[in-house]
Amino acid sequence: MSGPGTMNVCIVGVGARTALGLTAASSAAAVRAGITRIAEHPYMVDAKGEPFMVAMDSTLEGATRRDRMVGLALGALDDVLPSIPHARTMPLSIMIGLPEASESLSTAELSRVCQRIGSALLDRCQPQITAVAEGQAAVVVALQRAVEAITARRLECCIVGGVDSWIDPDLLEGLDARGRSLGNRWGFAPGEGAAMLAVCSATFARQARLRPLAWIASVVTTHEPNRMHTETICVGEALGLALREAAGQAGTRVTKQFCDIDGDRYREHEFSFAILRVPATAFVDAVDYVAPATNWGNTGAATGGLLTILPIMHHQRGHSSGAWPMVWCGSENGRRGALVLHLEPTAA
Repeated sequence: MSGPGTMNVCIVGVGARTALGLTAASSAAAVRAGITRIAEHPYMVDAKGEPFMVAMDSTLEGATRRDRMVGLALGALDDVLPSIPHARTMPLSIMIGLPEASESLSTAELSRVCQRIGSALLDRCQPQITAVAEGQAAVVVALQRAVEAITARRLECCIVGGVDSWIDPDLLEGLDARGRSLGNRWGFAPGEGAAMLAVCSATFARQARLRPLAWIASVVTTHEPNRMHTETICVGEALGLALREAAGQAGTRVTKQFCDIDGDRYREHEFSFAILRVPATAFVDAVDYVAPATNWGNTGAATGGLLTILPIMHHQRGHSSGAWPMVWCGSENGRRGALVLHLEPTAA
């Protein structure tokens, strides 16, 4: 069985900004309390003349998707940066999960979002930003890269996170046209948010006298060729493999799952097939999961990070979901990701 002694990478700080709160602590507490921020858009209506139902950060001033993403990311970074000693004086690698490049947000525009975030951070740290444009599973992809770099001693400490926003007129109208907005039976609530994780080696944490919030027991990514919006039929092969491998590498039974199920028919069907591909012994309860999209909406590329923060913050507040929670999510481009955390007993 795995344990802190056999794990080399830990999370020592978290930061978030969501429709539920301006910090990781407030956002997680709101989910725990069952609060939802899914409400009518202040002025946008769908094809039926009904207000779009969205989960949006009403305190953000930016009107465009790019502006909102920059504001969200900086809020989450403000939340996490104090957990990293000497951030002002050392080069700090920041891997940011972003939505897949598309007609509405090109690769060049994603690059500009990263540049704006980096420029705004210059008085707080020495940022070295890397974009990971992998959609909803982007943070898991970035976390896997960070674990590999730290294990290979190419990095000692970094920030891994993600940011996204569905609160954009073109995106909302596109969802409505395809029957995917919340007014439809299989639609979801568009949301927005950002999540940041301070990740480091066990050696760095010990030398800097940082208390690990969680150990990364395993992190796995796969690719599903039978993607949504195609004529293919998904039977959960890639997600099932990710769940099975993540649980197997952790070497223990998963105590609870935190996932991105959001009401979309594809995701619900995929999980129904995927869970059958995983040995029942891998879980304490195979269908015991938390799906916070009902609280803060679909948060796109921020999803993996926000899901990771939830069990950590709940554990810190004495509402633990067990010592070995699993996080999993999937992108529209086919990427699937799963990770298992180990949460140590909190100090009395």
